[in-house]
Amino acid sequence: MIDPANLHGKRIAMIAWAEKADGSDDVSVFAGTGNWDGKEFVLVREPSTSSLVLEPEWLERMKLVPDNLKDTLLGAEYQFSVSVGNIKDADNPEDLIKTGLKWPTEEAG
Repeated sequence: MIDPANLHGKRIAMIAWAEKADGSDDVSVFAGTGNWDGKEFVLVREPSTSSLVLEPEWLERMKLVPDNLKDTLLGAEYQFSVSVGNIKDADNPEDLIKTGLKWPTEEAG
């Protein structure tokens, strides 16, 4: 696992994977700057209301971004992936982590 202190101030991309209604993959990238205060790690985004505290298991998945993917991952130096789902499809909605992030729409490009 990468020491969170080494991620402080670095650009980080969260790659969120979902499933479309037709069963195909849907993916979105959310990027921000890492902020480690010694206790929790925050992905700082603009506006600040879209910042989120990263779960310890997410930090365990952190990897360097290969040079050929930096543009795709919004200039990030590090990345990790998460799976997302619809709350109505969850076996136990209380097990889901609310991020407050908004999934981009097709119209947004």
